[in-house]
Amino acid sequence: MYHYLSGKLVEKQPTSIVLDVHGVGYAVTVPVSTYAQLPELGEPVRILTHFVVREDAQFLCGFFSEQERQMFKLLLSVSGIGPKMAITVLSGIPIPELKAAIVEGALGVLTGISGIGRKTAERMVVELREKIVLEEQPINRGKGAASFQDAMLEDSLRALEELGYRKPNAKQALQRALQDS
Repeated sequence: MYHYLSGKLVEKQPTSIVLDVHGVGYAVTVPVSTYAQLPELGEPVRILTHFVVREDAQFLCGFFSEQERQMFKLLLSVSGIGPKMAITVLSGIPIPELKAAIVEGALGVLTGISGIGRKTAERMVVELREKIVLEEQPINRGKGAASFQDAMLEDSLRALEELGYRKPNAKQALQRALQDS
């Protein structure tokens, strides 16, 4: 609904700000990474926004960069992660490290973020790994397609191992799946 807000910064806390936009004060929830980039009070600022509507509340989440906003939206797509938890995740780890932890299945890194337990970390890996890999790697035809397929096979093998399959059994299952397709 609101793509961005442009106005004067009148209040700022590590996870919330108030912007005066033509006499209307907008309360905006922000990650610490956005807070760190804000100007001094009274200075103009432009914040990208995501409008959250829930049964019991409506509020704005704000971001300094499009990359932050897109990662926020990805996090919202994970079962069990709401807007406040997504802001907490973005506040707890830089985006490149977060993406790397998800793609690599580094549960220790993810559970190191305040409020993220093992099950939520596992869901983040399962539900976001493929989306992040596809987002980060452009799909090429020819030589690149083979390396992309190899990367996907490696990811699939790691996922099966995470689920408790022994490596030889996981490889056999992947080979059968490839033959059947």
